Amino acid sequence: MEYFTTKRPIFLVLPDKYNGEFDKIDKFLNFLEESGVWKIIKSVKLKRNECKGRKGYDPYKLLAAIVYCFAKFKASLRDIEDKCIYDVRVLYIMEGKIPDHSTIGDFINDYIVPYQYEIFTTIVKHIIKKLNLIIEDAYVDGSKFEANANKYKFVWKPTKFHQKLDIKIKSLLEEMRYKFKNNDLIKAYELNTILKDYVDKNSIDINNLPGGKGVRTTKEIKNYKQAYKHLIKLLEYEEKEKNCGDNRNSYFKTDKDATAMMLKEDYYSKLSHDFHAAYNVQVLVSNLLIVMYGVYQDRTDYHTFIPLYDKYYKYYGSYPTNAVGDSGYGIYPNYKYLREHNIGNYLKFQQWSGESSGKRPQLFYTFTDGVMCLNTVIGKEIPFKNNSSHQKNKDTKLYIFEGCSNCKYSHICKKNLKNKEENFRKVELNPDYELLKEEARNNLLSPKGIEIRINRSIQVEGTFGQIKNNMNYEIIQRRGLERVSCEIMLKCLGVNIRRLLDSFEDNKFKHNCWNVPDDLHKETFPYVKQKKETVKKSIT
Repeated sequence: MEYFTTKRPIFLVLPDKYNGEFDKIDKFLNFLEESGVWKIIKSVKLKRNECKGRKGYDPYKLLAAIVYCFAKFKASLRDIEDKCIYDVRVLYIMEGKIPDHSTIGDFINDYIVPYQYEIFTTIVKHIIKKLNLIIEDAYVDGSKFEANANKYKFVWKPTKFHQKLDIKIKSLLEEMRYKFKNNDLIKAYELNTILKDYVDKNSIDINNLPGGKGVRTTKEIKNYKQAYKHLIKLLEYEEKEKNCGDNRNSYFKTDKDATAMMLKEDYYSKLSHDFHAAYNVQVLVSNLLIVMYGVYQDRTDYHTFIPLYDKYYKYYGSYPTNAVGDSGYGIYPNYKYLREHNIGNYLKFQQWSGESSGKRPQLFYTFTDGVMCLNTVIGKEIPFKNNSSHQKNKDTKLYIFEGCSNCKYSHICKKNLKNKEENFRKVELNPDYELLKEEARNNLLSPKGIEIRINRSIQVEGTFGQIKNNMNYEIIQRRGLERVSCEIMLKCLGVNIRRLLDSFEDNKFKHNCWNVPDDLHKETFPYVKQKKETVKKSIT
């Protein structure tokens, strides 16, 4: 007797709900057709026409299926393969064709990875055009995503070890009667050239070097053996430094493009106390639409701002009207970049949190003629002296403010200083940077700035919440900077397509933005309290 098997033929009848879903997919396919992204795929296909063999899958349908899977599902290669078999919507897009995971991976590597920015911006531009969106306020933010690399296989950049080895090598070369006049670190090829010359001069047979217990060797052979050990170690250090590059101090053996970073939450212990292989993902969001993305190896956000905006200008031909970001981007080079390109400065500076809470108020005010402190004392510019003070940055100036003994703000100004009893204070300031911060401060405190600050948490932080929580994406699956960047692109494109599909259903694109009321006034920081004068009572 059979309990679970059946020989009865089954005909799958889809409910009426699927008709509406198929209509959305038809609109999605028509949208891709209108966007012109097929031109990029066609150009790649023409380059690959010399390949012989059986007829491949339709690359246009395959691109549509991959983008749809990244919008709706987790979208690993195996997951996309399963959806092509079992999901009716993806079957509808592929017209019944079922590619395996290796075919999908090869398509991504050959068609999408080399042209990822062209594909992304082509589709996003058409979304902007179709929905009549205005890219005015661009919100930038970043988040670290764990890379697909072994947790315990990271390598630190051997800078100090290399310097110590260089001292040992140069002292050994002096014993060998070679003078290295250059103060720079000696290179491996230079040491190798010296060793070859040393072998020829002293007639050393490197293939039959004497060694072992009780065997006496000459000083020349000992020097050669020691120098050869240094050469092997020098080659190792140079290779590690080459893998790290100039802008980072670590890499991972299983993914050399990943950097050791501290994540907010440890994958194993749920705490943030250990290093992980990770990438710094930056996105630029406007109207809840990701308009640009970037994957970087920097552990901070400071130096990712300019490359991201340069990339935006390269593919869109213009800059957004206003740049919005948190204090992780508020440094002097970024402020100068905004001024040079006439972009509205709504980037928080690093002291924003202290000034807004009143714990660390603004102590010095910069204007065109000079600098003034809280006590309305004009600072005098003085030169830097090597003995007492040195210049930290090339654009800064040293100012001295006198009359601190009678100042009612000295309890705040000199709170963390050692020279509290002195009648003056020296401050190193960058006047241009202070003026740019004042511009950002006025912009952020204005009604427009209040609207932007509230919308920032909705726009860009909500986008990362959509990616990490709603789309269940926290760990990167691919390796290598270029392929990781392509994976992030597909995930960002999936976020945009998901919102586009929702607009097909409601006939309206969801902005979820907060608009400033007409009666909202400019915000001000807390008032700085003066020191209360204590009255001494006379003892009678």
